[in-house]
Amino acid sequence: MCDDALPEEMVATFHEFHNSLSSMETMLAPYLDLPLDEMYEALSPIEQAKSELVTAYTVNSLYWGFLTTQGVTLDQHPLKKEMDRIQKYMRKVKLLESEMEGVRPPTGHNPPTHQTIDKYAAARFIKRGIQKEESLKVKQEREAQKR
Repeated sequence: MCDDALPEEMVATFHEFHNSLSSMETMLAPYLDLPLDEMYEALSPIEQAKSELVTAYTVNSLYWGFLTTQGVTLDQHPLKKEMDRIQKYMRKVKLLESEMEGVRPPTGHNPPTHQTIDKYAAARFIKRGIQKEESLKVKQEREAQKR
């Protein structure tokens, strides 16, 4: 094996990658042959929205992969917020599509996009629960003393 040659396991991985790209090109060929305007005319508005979202998500995913290979930490990167925003709209389109088909979401209502915990209400529940438990213990102690 030469110094500039790739290890055999990498060659196999590159062949698999090449085969995957070839199959993806074959699958995308009908879409790539049409002009974008003609393709959009054939789609319904919901399909257009889905197409736009998938395109945006794909481009951002590719950029995410590039940044990862460059060693960039993506936890607080603006790209993460953009990916989350695209996913939020994907969920909205999916809900809209299910409503158009007459299918209700599994929970029977639209799930909130952002859930928060009311800290004050939680504190009240806990405080009342503790008070009830303490009063129950005091009551049991009194009954035990009476016996």
